[in-house]
Amino acid sequence: MDVTWAGHATAVIDVGGHRIMTDPLLTARVAHLRRRRAVPDAALHDVDVVLLSHVHLDHLHVPSLKRLRPTARVITPRGSGRLLVKAGFADVTEVDVGDTVMHDDIALHVVPAAHKHGRGPHSRVTARPVGYVVEGDGRSVYFPGDTDLFDGMAELPDLAGGTIDVALLPIWGWGSTLGVGHLDPERAATATSIIRPGLVVPIHWGTYMPENARRRTPTWFHAPPDQFESSLRDLGEVDRLRVLEPGAQLSLAAR
Repeated sequence: MDVTWAGHATAVIDVGGHRIMTDPLLTARVAHLRRRRAVPDAALHDVDVVLLSHVHLDHLHVPSLKRLRPTARVITPRGSGRLLVKAGFADVTEVDVGDTVMHDDIALHVVPAAHKHGRGPHSRVTARPVGYVVEGDGRSVYFPGDTDLFDGMAELPDLAGGTIDVALLPIWGWGSTLGVGHLDPERAATATSIIRPGLVVPIHWGTYMPENARRRTPTWFHAPPDQFESSLRDLGEVDRLRVLEPGAQLSLAAR
């Protein structure tokens, strides 16, 4: 199993001969945001499965999805499937918390997420946010999308035989503050202590900034991993940390 962080909440999981991408966000601009890290080109090729966590614009982003091949299978929260069909995808599966979708020998377990349900003020689309535990080749990856701490987080390893090998935990966002339903570095460290994964990779930081931001990158853009490391150290969990730059890969041998 290879795990590549492509920036923001986009990760690529190569397992069992298949390529899985989470919440593709791959364009230079998203509304008022500008991407400050290059998109790793290799991550765009031959995506077999797309996992969507919720319907916010920076997670279900139609222009980014259209950069992928239309034959990809898309797994998306119930209530959002019509957005994907309209975007040209024919193989769309809507899911609810508690579902398990099989793709060949890969199990995609759908788990809770504590986050807002709507797409935004200009859309009537609502869907309950979800996360995923991807299990294949004896390894497992937890991808929560956007979430805060929630009851039942300690039970996630039970879906993968008792251990999450890699947790991809969001630690910030794209602005100077975070709204409700997000993990910051301290709460992400708490989540790590609850889940106790083999490794934790911080995501959802240091990728996009508002268009009108200062030329010099502000502290909130680059500091969250250091803050996360400090919080993990306070909890005795820092040995689990692996910080990746966009395009960097983490490889796990099959069991």
